[in-house]
Amino acid sequence: MTTRWRSPSGRTDGDGAQGWSPLRLIGRLTTAEWVVAGVVAVAMLVLVLLEPDILEAPIENSKTISFTAGGTIAASIALVVMLRFGVPPMVRIVVLLVPFVLVNWWLLSPFFIDDVVDEVFATSIEDQLDGSSEPATTVAPEPGAEPAAPDEPDDVAPSVPVLLGAGTFVGLAGHSGTGDAGLFQDADGSYALRFENFDIQNGPALVVYLVPGADQTSPVAGSIDLGALKGNVGDQTYPLPPSTDLAPGAYTALVWCDAFDVEFVGATLSTG
Repeated sequence: MTTRWRSPSGRTDGDGAQGWSPLRLIGRLTTAEWVVAGVVAVAMLVLVLLEPDILEAPIENSKTISFTAGGTIAASIALVVMLRFGVPPMVRIVVLLVPFVLVNWWLLSPFFIDDVVDEVFATSIEDQLDGSSEPATTVAPEPGAEPAAPDEPDDVAPSVPVLLGAGTFVGLAGHSGTGDAGLFQDADGSYALRFENFDIQNGPALVVYLVPGADQTSPVAGSIDLGALKGNVGDQTYPLPPSTDLAPGAYTALVWCDAFDVEFVGATLSTG
């Protein structure tokens, strides 16, 4: 006697093995599901035509490949199980579509959206390299003139941070980027990393590191995590922790993608 299995929807599938047959499962897909799949496919094709670089995102390194393959396998298993056990079509659509949209928005929206910042700084990399920014000085009084009162601000030039080293950003691991990086020290001894004329490819979970050594492509021991990248376009400043004591030598200003452990851009700074 042949055992027959009845799904929750009331459909009889014969024996268990036949119930998992690919053709049987595909046959259970409804018109609504095929329409949604078609719309998603067209939308992805349009995005690729607008920004071909997004094709590289899923295969950028071993972590992105694992993420892409794992997500595809998980979605496939979920669909097969839902078809086999007669989960209603609208539930299947929601279960698969919502995570797909959220994940792809997180991954792909940076390719189309620029985060622009414009932070003011007391000086600039260009001015300091040109020698047009002078350190703080006290103006000497004219011979025979009365000494200036200590509260007269016009007699003391404003203090500006001093540029210790500067470099130009280059793209890494297939990413594009331009701009300048400068390491400054203020009169109180504090340090700040400054980006100017900055314009790089955007991405998910980008962070900034100051890494010991020239031409570094990943954080190493002694790297200073300066937090999330404020914007992929524009001038911005990253204060170093107050306790930082930098030894003379080369450093790399590195923009790193924490989501997939891959470098984006870097600039080598040489201090005296």
